[in-house]
Amino acid sequence: MSNRPELVALRSFLSVYRTGGVARAAEALRLSQPAVSHHLKAIEESVGRPLFRRAGRGITPTEAGHSLAAEVAEHIDALEGALDGLRSATLSGAGPVFVGAPVDLLERFVVTRMSPLLAEGLTVRCRVGLSPDLVQAVLRDELDVALLTKIEGVPTRRMYLVPLLEERFLLVGRAGDEPYEPGQERRFVGYSEEMPMARRYFRECWAIRPPAPALIVNDFRSVVAAVLAGAGLTVAPHYLVEEHLAAGRLAVLHRPSQPVVNSVHIGTRRGREHLPRIRAVFGALSSLD
Repeated sequence: MSNRPELVALRSFLSVYRTGGVARAAEALRLSQPAVSHHLKAIEESVGRPLFRRAGRGITPTEAGHSLAAEVAEHIDALEGALDGLRSATLSGAGPVFVGAPVDLLERFVVTRMSPLLAEGLTVRCRVGLSPDLVQAVLRDELDVALLTKIEGVPTRRMYLVPLLEERFLLVGRAGDEPYEPGQERRFVGYSEEMPMARRYFRECWAIRPPAPALIVNDFRSVVAAVLAGAGLTVAPHYLVEEHLAAGRLAVLHRPSQPVVNSVHIGTRRGREHLPRIRAVFGALSSLD
């Protein structure tokens, strides 16, 4: 950033706003906590009102803090992006890229696409999570890139999103199981109590809620393993079951008139999409087939 005190202080303010604390901001900026606190005080004196207030053991933005962040974020990000681009047009030496995704997407699509980038000198750190948590991690600068299966409610003014793929939801059971019709007493296996994929499938196909799961496993690969073992039926993304379907171990037990699909997006904090290493990761993931 520029050495002008106002811009340095605004950078610290924006980092505190995004990370939710002085300590986190200081670590992200590689500054001391007293330096970040001094920057905040300088900005508050400049605007003439408090930008944060105490909330339990942390701090939370005031209305003035929210307003200032909305005004300056895009411009600070643009300056950061311009300088980062000038510092290095190559991938090596720029520090690691932190990528987050749900575990099944991470395993199937992310780690299998990183080899060419690693060969060019990029270092990558991966993290498992669900979409709401991943969005917040990107906005707090804990992650650079995230694969998101749900973007409802995502602040698009702060997140840059690109459609990546469409996952088809399939209602499957073991080969030889009877076709499924609503109202039947059949066991279901789910990833969570809410079973969002099954809930969407049942809503779009029959405008009803799915049966409560008899078994919950917080890993979709284990959900598929449970179905293979005869624990029940499930609604799963096509890419997790297509191998078992082709081998005749699983069967599709219902065929809707229209496919039930969900869009997966790749996202980063708005203003960072032009950085060489972010572009490289987007490019690698966008080559999904």
